[in-house]
Amino acid sequence: MQLPPTAALSSIVKHYLILESDRNIHSNYRLFSDGNPGIVFHYKNQFKQLYHNDVAQQTQPRSFVYGQITHYYDLQATGSLGMVVVVLHPYSINALFKVSADELNNSTINLIDFYGSEVHEIEAQIQSAKCSHEIIAVIEKFLLKKMTAAYPTEAAFNQAISLIYQHKGIVTVEGLLKIIPVTERQLQRKFKHYIGINPKKFADVIKLQHFLKLLKNHPPDDKLAAIVYDSGYYDQAHLNNWFKKSSGVTPLQYRSNSNLLAINFMQM
Repeated sequence: MQLPPTAALSSIVKHYLILESDRNIHSNYRLFSDGNPGIVFHYKNQFKQLYHNDVAQQTQPRSFVYGQITHYYDLQATGSLGMVVVVLHPYSINALFKVSADELNNSTINLIDFYGSEVHEIEAQIQSAKCSHEIIAVIEKFLLKKMTAAYPTEAAFNQAISLIYQHKGIVTVEGLLKIIPVTERQLQRKFKHYIGINPKKFADVIKLQHFLKLLKNHPPDDKLAAIVYDSGYYDQAHLNNWFKKSSGVTPLQYRSNSNLLAINFMQM
């Protein structure tokens, strides 16, 4: 279930995802980047998480913050699934937590590390809530207290991110620099601070997400070639390579997966 934020939080929060299941006990899931960081609240069983450069699995905290994901990773359910994902705008890590966004890349940071013991009370209220709307109300009350800034005030960054979204990621850094009055080094620094990754990598993620949205509305029995070029890829081999690198599966494997919890989150 996807729910919008209240207007007062819309500059920080894109939307909320509420994911529930009592059937997927010990199922495996895969998560890859959609360009957005987030905050997760588990109110049932937590996932075990395995990054592909780690040896052992780690159980996720009851509530945590995650930054930009630069490579896919796998999760395993340990029981019934019940979680809220606060999907943030790409720049919201800096606004909410007052840290450079790149410090949280590929990280799962316990929310307590940022906000202390008051998080226990929020977690208890979420677990005792009777419905999804009560859960969201608890989270929004908490976030409204913590939000002291919204959109970054850097005009060059604002213009760059707007152009990337406007062109659905099909834009080069050189193209951005022809429009935005900054040097490449300045632009790289702004993206690292506010988003966590450089503008090229961010544009690549947005381009892939554009392809996934086209794929969602594409007839399942049609070949992918019709939307490859519309998504900004040179050919299907180029798409396949980038897709496999980003998600660990091919576009056809992704399309045949009937267990998508979100556009970048699927049961394996």
